[in-house]
Amino acid sequence: MESNESYYRRRATQEIVAARNAITADAKARRRLLAESYVRRLSELTGTDESFMLDANPARLQVA
Repeated sequence: MESNESYYRRRATQEIVAARNAITADAKARRRLLAESYVRRLSELTGTDESFMLDANPARLQVA
């Protein structure tokens, strides 16, 4: 079974990519909010600041 940390990291990465590829501003904003919520949950779980993910190149983010 996938760990919570892996799940939140994977979903955050997916939403970051989706936000960057979104066509409309509304879609981009929705995806960004979802990404932020997953990053926030990941940070709470790991006890570290994971907000760097929001500004990182999605191709360089590692999904555990």
